[in-house]
Order: sequence, then structure tokens, then C-alpha cells
Amino acid sequence: MPTSEHKYSIEELLTALLRDKGIHEGHWALNVEFSATGATVKPQDDPARTLPGLIVSMNSATLVPAVSAAAGAVDAAVVNPRKSAASAKPVRARRSPARTLQ
Repeated sequence: MPTSEHKYSIEELLTALLRDKGIHEGHWALNVEFSATGATVKPQDDPARTLPGLIVSMNSATLVPAVSAAAGAVDAAVVNPRKSAASAKPVRARRSPARTLQ
């Protein structure tokens, strides 16, 4: 089992998602949907005590179009540019096989 961790910035995560989806144009941001639920919790230092608590869960992450000035937005053309068409190699004329008179 791997022992190292891999941490990604929001920009790195956005770049990976844009590359995965093949998006090459526009400014994009990440929208994260959370849910919150109230609960009673027992503190570790005093299990006999009960306190109000909050449980937060992440439901989804969505790529959303953004204006270029939006904080945290990335430009897909910069982080995932289209691959330029490979320059065509010159076509070589094939040599015709040598013909001999026999």
C-alpha cells in the first residue's frame, strides 16, 4: 500500500478535470456542493458530556464556466491547450525498382 499522500491545489484539480473532459476553451471554476446536518456529539476528553455538533459532507464537485476575472478561475486555453496539428512530413517519392532488360 502506498504510504505517500498527494495533495492538489484547486488550480491543479481544475487543470486535471479540464484535461479529463477535453475542454480547451473558456474560463472555468470549481463549484463544490456540501451538505450540513446537526447532531449531538461526545467530546473525546469527556465522553459523558454531549454537545451540539455539525456534520459536513461533500456531495459533488462541478466544473462551471466563469468570467475571466473570477477569483480561482483558470483559462482552459492556457492549462489545456489544443495540441497543434503535427507538421506534415514531406512525402517522399518512391523509387521505382530497377528494371533490367533480360
